[in-house]
Amino acid sequence: MLANAYLHILDRLWQRHRLREKLGAHLVRYADDFVVLCKKGVEEPLKVVRHVLERLDLSLNEAKTHIVDANEASFDFLGLTIQMSRGAKSGKPYPNVRPSDKAVKKITVQLTELTKRELTCIPLGDVVANVNRSLRGWANYFHYRNSSDRMSKVRYHAEERLRTHLRKRYKVRNRMAGLVKFPRRDLYERYGLYKPPMEAGWKTAHASA
Repeated sequence: MLANAYLHILDRLWQRHRLREKLGAHLVRYADDFVVLCKKGVEEPLKVVRHVLERLDLSLNEAKTHIVDANEASFDFLGLTIQMSRGAKSGKPYPNVRPSDKAVKKITVQLTELTKRELTCIPLGDVVANVNRSLRGWANYFHYRNSSDRMSKVRYHAEERLRTHLRKRYKVRNRMAGLVKFPRRDLYERYGLYKPPMEAGWKTAHASA
C-alpha cells in the first residue's frame, strides 16, 4: 500500500505530461513493480523514470532493471512470462502471455507440501480442501491468454500428488495399482479435486487510472 501511494506520483506525472504519446511509452505498474512498453527508443523513457524516482528520493533496482526486445526475448512481470510471438496459421504477431516457470514451480512445490505422507493422519477432506484452495487461487490468477499448456502441467501434477497421497493413505504400494484404484475420474468426482480450466478465461485487462 505504501508503494502504491508513493509511486502514484509516477503514474500521475506520466499522464499529466502525456508521456505515453510524447515518448511512445506506456507505463504499467503494480505496487513497486513496473514495466515501460516502448514503441520508440528506450533511452528517453528510462531517463524520465530515473529523474522522477530521484525526485522521490528513490532509485531503480539495477539488478532487476532490464531492457528487453520482446520480439526477440521474453520478460517476466507479476508472475507472467511475456513475449511477442507469431500465429502458426496467420503469421500475425501477438503477445504470448503465460505463467512463468517460477510461478509454475511455486504452485507445484506447494501442492507437493499439501499432499505429503505426513498428512495422511488428518481427514482426507481437509487435505483436498487445502489443495483446492491453493489450486483454485492459482488458476484464477493465471487463467489468462496462452496459459493452457502451463495449466495442463499444474493440473497433471495435482492429480499425481493426490493419487500418491491416496496410495500412502490406503497402503497401495504399486504405482500401477494406484492408477487403477484411483483413476482420474474418481479424483474429481469421488474425492472432489478441483479441475483447473484449460481454455483462457480472460484475454484482456483494464484498470481505470
